[in-house]
Amino acid sequence: SMKFMHISDVHLGVKPDAGKAWSEKRAQDIWDSFAEMIEIAAEESPDFLLISGDLFHKQPLKRELKEVCGLFARIPQTKVLLMAGNHDYIQQNSFYRTCEWPENVCFFPREEVMCFDFPEQNTTVYGLSYWHREIRQALYDEVFPKNTDRINILLAHGGDERHIPFSVEKILRHGFDYIAAGHIHKGGQLVQGRAVMAGALEPTDCNDFGPHGFWMGELTEAGCRVSFYPIKKCEYIQQEINVTPELSAYAVSELVRQELQSRKPYQISHVILRGYRDAETELPLDEIAEMERVVRVVDETEPDYQFDLLKQKYDGTLLQKYIEVMEQCPNLELRKKALYYGVQAMLDTAEEGRERIG
Repeated sequence: SMKFMHISDVHLGVKPDAGKAWSEKRAQDIWDSFAEMIEIAAEESPDFLLISGDLFHKQPLKRELKEVCGLFARIPQTKVLLMAGNHDYIQQNSFYRTCEWPENVCFFPREEVMCFDFPEQNTTVYGLSYWHREIRQALYDEVFPKNTDRINILLAHGGDERHIPFSVEKILRHGFDYIAAGHIHKGGQLVQGRAVMAGALEPTDCNDFGPHGFWMGELTEAGCRVSFYPIKKCEYIQQEINVTPELSAYAVSELVRQELQSRKPYQISHVILRGYRDAETELPLDEIAEMERVVRVVDETEPDYQFDLLKQKYDGTLLQKYIEVMEQCPNLELRKKALYYGVQAMLDTAEEGRERIG
């Protein structure tokens, strides 16, 4: 049997959440997670470590490559297969071209598919490196393994229209045993035990929701089993808060604070306010944005207008007429929107009008 680890989209060198108090720590965590994964490889001794692109967030610096080579040298018993993705694509003066890799590292130098063959493990690994920021051709769909008696693995980075679109089914039909894919930061099995989108090792920006980590697999005569192992230095979550009209700004703040208490220490929150607020209440958005480990505040609440009272108050005006006409609208969603936005606009201009008269 053949054992492997599979990771992707590490984005070494990225500085997530720029301007936030924890940004530097997140940048360091990404390096630390990569080193941690190498230590796990040292313990587990897999035959292969498959890295499906975007190891670096941009062109690697010389010292960054030296750091990575030092880490790869710690797992000499594991063959490391590495390709450049669309973020760290090989440019004219890229240090990828002149890097002296440790003996156990096989780097794909070109933009056309080639392979490395490992007779001892009865395995051949196919892949290529990006030389451009975008590649729109479906380069992987036309690859056929040379020797079907081998275990054939395809290292693939892409899966959307601007970055090598591919058909998993087609590639597997051509005789590949496993597709080690990268590029999409949300990981998962594309085909049970046969094709995995590794996902980012760590979230690299605040919209990478959910768990991240690495995969371990074993290929035997009977087929392939893969498992996911989370690395939890950081996880972004969406914290929904239900606002009701009777809540004061202070009460909304307290409600958010309470909800945030239930977070795990490694979680960073997007706070999403939903529901109806009192039309007069200004929500404390700035205050919430300053709370600990809150990366974004999204206000999706709507003002809770009391339309009957408004009709009385503005009797005989355009506003009253507008509310009456819109209340007849049979489409509920449309009616709600037309009433809220229309009334809001008219009240704004009404206040301007009142000020002018005053």
